Amino acid sequence: MKSPPLPEWPRSQLDSCHQQLLSRGSRWKPAVLRAVHSNGQVRIVKDCQAVPFLTRFAARYLMGRERRIMRKLEGMPGFPTVMEIVDRNAFTMVEMRGKPLEPDIFKLAPRRIADALLSMATAMNDRGVFHLDLRQRQNILLGQGLEVAIIDFGAAWAPNPVARWLFGGLLRNVDRSAALKYLARFAPEHLTREEAEEVLRGMRKRKLWVLSPYRARGIEEAVRKHLQDM
Repeated sequence: MKSPPLPEWPRSQLDSCHQQLLSRGSRWKPAVLRAVHSNGQVRIVKDCQAVPFLTRFAARYLMGRERRIMRKLEGMPGFPTVMEIVDRNAFTMVEMRGKPLEPDIFKLAPRRIADALLSMATAMNDRGVFHLDLRQRQNILLGQGLEVAIIDFGAAWAPNPVARWLFGGLLRNVDRSAALKYLARFAPEHLTREEAEEVLRGMRKRKLWVLSPYRARGIEEAVRKHLQDM
Protein backbone atom coordinates (compact mmCIF):
# COMPACT_ATOMS: atom_id res chain seq x y z
CA MET A 1 0.00 0.00 0.00
CA LYS A 2 1.31 3.41 -0.97
CA SER A 3 2.22 5.71 1.91
CA PRO A 4 0.29 9.00 2.16
CA PRO A 5 2.11 12.22 1.23
CA LEU A 6 4.30 13.73 3.92
CA PRO A 7 3.47 17.12 5.42
CA GLU A 8 5.77 20.02 4.61
CA TRP A 9 8.04 21.75 7.12
CA PRO A 10 9.36 25.00 5.62
CA ARG A 11 13.10 25.61 5.57
CA SER A 12 12.42 28.86 7.39
CA GLN A 13 11.32 26.73 10.35
CA LEU A 14 14.50 24.68 10.11
CA ASP A 15 16.63 27.82 9.91
CA SER A 16 14.99 29.16 13.07
CA CYS A 17 15.92 26.03 15.07
CA HIS A 18 18.99 25.49 17.18
CA GLN A 19 21.02 23.10 15.03
CA GLN A 20 23.63 20.54 16.04
CA LEU A 21 25.67 18.93 13.27
CA LEU A 22 25.73 15.16 13.80
CA SER A 23 27.36 14.20 10.50
CA ARG A 24 29.03 16.51 8.01
CA GLY A 25 28.06 14.37 5.02
CA SER A 26 30.06 14.21 1.81
CA ARG A 27 29.75 14.91 -1.88
CA TRP A 28 27.33 11.98 -2.13
CA LYS A 29 25.68 11.99 1.28
CA PRO A 30 23.51 14.55 3.07
CA ALA A 31 24.51 16.18 6.30
CA VAL A 32 22.64 14.99 9.40
CA LEU A 33 21.42 17.65 11.84
CA ARG A 34 19.64 17.66 15.17
CA ALA A 35 17.20 20.55 15.08
CA VAL A 36 15.54 21.83 18.28
CA HIS A 37 12.62 24.21 17.78
CA SER A 38 11.80 26.98 20.26
CA ASN A 39 8.72 24.97 21.32
CA GLY A 40 11.00 22.10 22.35
CA GLN A 41 10.24 19.82 19.42
CA VAL A 42 13.26 17.85 18.21
CA ARG A 43 13.82 16.61 14.68
CA ILE A 44 16.64 14.79 12.97
CA VAL A 45 17.20 16.30 9.53
CA LYS A 46 18.95 14.87 6.50
CA ASP A 47 19.94 17.79 4.27
CA CYS A 48 21.66 17.86 0.87
CA GLN A 49 21.73 21.63 0.57
CA ALA A 50 25.49 21.83 1.27
CA VAL A 51 26.39 18.98 -1.11
CA PRO A 52 28.47 20.24 -4.08
CA PHE A 53 26.33 21.23 -7.05
CA LEU A 54 27.84 18.62 -9.40
CA THR A 55 26.85 15.70 -7.18
CA ARG A 56 23.75 17.12 -5.51
CA PHE A 57 21.36 15.43 -7.92
CA ALA A 58 22.81 12.01 -7.11
CA ALA A 59 22.79 12.80 -3.39
CA ARG A 60 19.11 13.81 -3.61
CA TYR A 61 18.30 10.57 -5.40
CA LEU A 62 20.05 8.43 -2.78
CA MET A 63 18.45 10.40 0.05
CA GLY A 64 15.00 10.04 -1.51
CA ARG A 65 15.58 6.31 -1.95
CA GLU A 66 16.47 5.98 1.74
CA ARG A 67 13.39 7.98 2.74
CA ARG A 68 11.08 5.75 0.68
CA ILE A 69 12.62 2.62 2.20
CA MET A 70 12.16 3.91 5.75
CA ARG A 71 8.53 4.72 5.04
CA LYS A 72 7.92 1.02 4.42
CA LEU A 73 8.68 0.49 8.12
CA GLU A 74 6.23 3.08 9.46
CA GLY A 75 4.52 2.03 12.67
CA MET A 76 7.20 -0.48 13.64
CA PRO A 77 8.92 0.24 16.98
CA GLY A 78 12.69 0.62 16.93
CA PHE A 79 12.91 2.10 13.44
CA PRO A 80 13.14 5.78 12.37
CA THR A 81 9.88 7.48 11.47
CA VAL A 82 9.96 10.01 8.64
CA MET A 83 8.07 13.14 9.68
CA GLU A 84 8.12 15.87 7.03
CA ILE A 85 9.54 17.09 3.75
CA VAL A 86 11.51 20.32 4.07
CA ASP A 87 12.14 20.76 0.35
CA ARG A 88 13.75 18.70 -2.39
CA ASN A 89 17.03 18.81 -0.44
CA ALA A 90 15.89 17.69 3.01
CA PHE A 91 13.46 15.71 5.15
CA THR A 92 12.96 15.22 8.88
CA MET A 93 12.77 12.18 11.14
CA VAL A 94 11.90 11.37 14.73
CA GLU A 95 14.96 11.32 16.98
CA MET A 96 16.02 7.80 17.97
CA ARG A 97 17.64 7.91 21.40
CA GLY A 98 20.41 5.60 22.49
CA LYS A 99 24.11 4.89 22.24
CA PRO A 100 25.81 2.91 19.47
CA LEU A 101 26.29 -0.75 20.29
CA GLU A 102 29.56 -1.19 22.18
CA PRO A 103 31.02 -4.44 23.53
CA ASP A 104 30.74 -3.44 27.20
CA ILE A 105 27.07 -2.50 26.81
CA PHE A 106 26.25 -5.55 24.71
CA LYS A 107 27.78 -7.85 27.33
CA LEU A 108 25.26 -6.61 29.92
CA ALA A 109 22.52 -8.66 28.23
CA PRO A 110 23.93 -10.33 25.10
CA ARG A 111 21.18 -12.87 24.57
CA ARG A 112 18.38 -10.33 25.05
CA ILE A 113 19.96 -7.78 22.74
CA ALA A 114 20.75 -10.36 20.05
CA ASP A 115 17.22 -11.81 20.23
CA ALA A 116 15.73 -8.33 19.87
CA LEU A 117 17.96 -7.60 16.91
CA LEU A 118 17.10 -10.94 15.26
CA SER A 119 13.39 -10.31 15.81
CA MET A 120 13.59 -6.79 14.38
CA ALA A 121 15.56 -7.98 11.37
CA THR A 122 12.91 -10.62 10.66
CA ALA A 123 10.07 -8.10 10.98
CA MET A 124 11.92 -5.63 8.74
CA ASN A 125 12.62 -8.32 6.13
CA ASP A 126 8.96 -9.37 6.19
CA ARG A 127 8.12 -5.80 5.15
CA GLY A 128 10.43 -6.24 2.18
CA VAL A 129 13.30 -4.15 3.56
CA PHE A 130 16.85 -5.45 3.96
CA HIS A 131 19.25 -3.23 5.91
CA LEU A 132 22.49 -4.91 4.73
CA ASP A 133 24.74 -2.82 7.00
CA LEU A 134 23.99 -4.07 10.50
CA ARG A 135 27.62 -5.14 10.94
CA GLN A 136 28.38 -1.46 11.52
CA ARG A 137 27.83 -0.97 15.25
CA GLN A 138 26.90 2.70 14.87
CA ASN A 139 23.77 1.61 12.98
CA ILE A 140 22.42 -0.11 16.11
CA LEU A 141 21.42 2.03 19.10
CA LEU A 142 20.84 0.74 22.63
CA GLY A 143 18.58 2.76 24.91
CA GLN A 144 18.81 3.13 28.68
CA GLY A 145 16.86 -0.10 29.15
CA LEU A 146 18.96 -1.79 26.43
CA GLU A 147 16.07 -1.55 23.98
CA VAL A 148 17.30 -1.85 20.40
CA ALA A 149 16.88 0.65 17.56
CA ILE A 150 18.10 0.30 13.97
CA ILE A 151 19.08 3.42 12.04
CA ASP A 152 20.79 4.57 8.83
CA PHE A 153 19.15 2.93 5.83
CA GLY A 154 21.53 4.41 3.28
CA ALA A 155 22.75 0.95 2.22
CA ALA A 156 19.34 -0.73 2.54
CA TRP A 157 17.41 -2.32 -0.31
CA ALA A 158 13.68 -2.88 -0.82
CA PRO A 159 13.72 -5.13 -3.92
CA ASN A 160 10.79 -5.63 -6.25
CA PRO A 161 8.88 -8.93 -5.94
CA VAL A 162 10.98 -10.73 -8.55
CA ALA A 163 14.31 -9.66 -7.02
CA ARG A 164 12.97 -10.46 -3.57
CA TRP A 165 12.00 -13.97 -4.72
CA LEU A 166 15.44 -14.48 -6.27
CA PHE A 167 17.62 -12.95 -3.57
CA GLY A 168 15.41 -12.73 -0.46
CA GLY A 169 17.01 -15.70 1.28
CA LEU A 170 20.51 -14.36 0.77
CA LEU A 171 19.51 -10.86 1.90
CA ARG A 172 17.80 -12.20 5.03
CA ASN A 173 20.95 -14.09 5.87
CA VAL A 174 23.05 -10.91 5.60
CA ASP A 175 20.92 -9.18 8.23
CA ARG A 176 20.59 -12.26 10.46
CA SER A 177 24.30 -13.03 10.37
CA ALA A 178 25.07 -9.56 11.68
CA ALA A 179 23.13 -10.23 14.89
CA LEU A 180 24.84 -13.59 15.34
CA LYS A 181 28.21 -11.94 14.70
CA TYR A 182 27.83 -9.81 17.83
CA LEU A 183 27.17 -12.90 19.94
CA ALA A 184 30.07 -14.75 18.31
CA ARG A 185 32.47 -11.88 18.84
CA PHE A 186 31.49 -10.57 22.26
CA ALA A 187 29.66 -13.44 24.01
CA PRO A 188 30.10 -16.75 22.13
CA GLU A 189 29.05 -18.72 25.21
CA HIS A 190 25.48 -17.51 24.58
CA LEU A 191 25.24 -19.04 21.10
CA THR A 192 23.05 -22.11 20.71
CA ARG A 193 24.60 -25.07 18.92
CA GLU A 194 22.52 -24.32 15.81
CA GLU A 195 23.60 -20.67 15.83
CA ALA A 196 27.28 -21.53 16.34
CA GLU A 197 27.15 -23.93 13.40
CA GLU A 198 25.39 -21.25 11.34
CA VAL A 199 28.14 -18.75 12.17
CA LEU A 200 30.84 -21.21 11.08
CA ARG A 201 29.01 -22.00 7.83
CA GLY A 202 28.77 -18.31 7.09
CA MET A 203 32.47 -17.81 7.75
CA ARG A 204 33.38 -20.66 5.40
CA LYS A 205 31.30 -19.04 2.66
CA ARG A 206 32.92 -15.65 3.27
CA LYS A 207 36.36 -17.15 2.80
CA LEU A 208 35.36 -17.96 -0.77
CA TRP A 209 34.83 -14.25 -1.41
CA VAL A 210 38.40 -13.03 -1.45
CA LEU A 211 37.36 -9.37 -1.76
CA SER A 212 35.25 -9.43 1.40
CA PRO A 213 36.19 -6.60 3.80
CA TYR A 214 35.08 -8.68 6.78
CA ARG A 215 37.78 -10.23 8.96
CA ALA A 216 37.15 -12.96 11.54
CA ARG A 217 39.55 -11.61 14.21
CA GLY A 218 39.50 -14.77 16.33
CA ILE A 219 35.78 -15.35 16.09
CA GLU A 220 36.11 -18.74 14.43
CA GLU A 221 38.38 -20.06 17.17
CA ALA A 222 36.07 -18.79 19.92
CA VAL A 223 32.99 -20.34 18.32
CA ARG A 224 34.73 -23.69 17.74
CA LYS A 225 35.87 -23.75 21.36
CA HIS A 226 32.32 -23.02 22.51
CA LEU A 227 31.04 -25.94 20.44
CA GLN A 228 33.63 -28.26 21.96
CA ASP A 229 32.67 -27.16 25.47
CA MET A 230 28.93 -27.71 24.96
